[in-house]
Amino acid sequence: MKTKTSVTLVSALAAGGAGALAQSSIVYSGPLNLQQNYDAVNYRQPVSMTGGATPDFTFGYDSNTLKPYVDTRTSVSTEIPVQSGIVSLFEKPGSKGLPVTPAGTMIDAAYAAAFPVNFARGYMYQDDTQAVAGDWSNTAVTEGYVGIELALGDGNHYGWLHFIDDPVSNPNSLTLVDWAYDSVAGVGIQTAMVPEPSALALLGLGLGSLLIRRKGSRP
Repeated sequence: MKTKTSVTLVSALAAGGAGALAQSSIVYSGPLNLQQNYDAVNYRQPVSMTGGATPDFTFGYDSNTLKPYVDTRTSVSTEIPVQSGIVSLFEKPGSKGLPVTPAGTMIDAAYAAAFPVNFARGYMYQDDTQAVAGDWSNTAVTEGYVGIELALGDGNHYGWLHFIDDPVSNPNSLTLVDWAYDSVAGVGIQTAMVPEPSALALLGLGLGSLLIRRKGSRP
């Protein structure tokens, strides 16, 4: 099991020696690449985002058809484990479908206004009534993000799930690449935004140089 990491990104905006600090903390799963195939026995797998024993969502396939989905319900059936109920999905209005959200999209209040939250199941392209619901293709590989909202103790946090859906392989596969959310309630997060160790290393060098210059300038 991968261990999630929380890294605070700090940017210094300096002007004439004066600096301002802006912080944004991202809780990131790290690379997961959890692949779920459709076959006669295994349909889905649960995922915990908070490290608890109770899963926070399940992804996979409907037990009777080749319909990939993400499920966040707390009570479904004996086939799906009880889930925490902290995760809500942003879905297309008036449907059970998931939009294909591209990299670089801001998941925030504006996104939530366009794609209301759903506390149940979101389908990639076809729902349980055989109606087309989501924007993911059923004839070609699609890679994209699913916007989510986590109801944690201090409020609602924006986040994303990164999927690759392959409806053309045999068997079909749905892969959870990684996930992330902002640790600050109400703060938006861009899809594909993850902590970059190289950026943090450069930041450390910059702050170190600043401290050296200040020390050397003392009388």
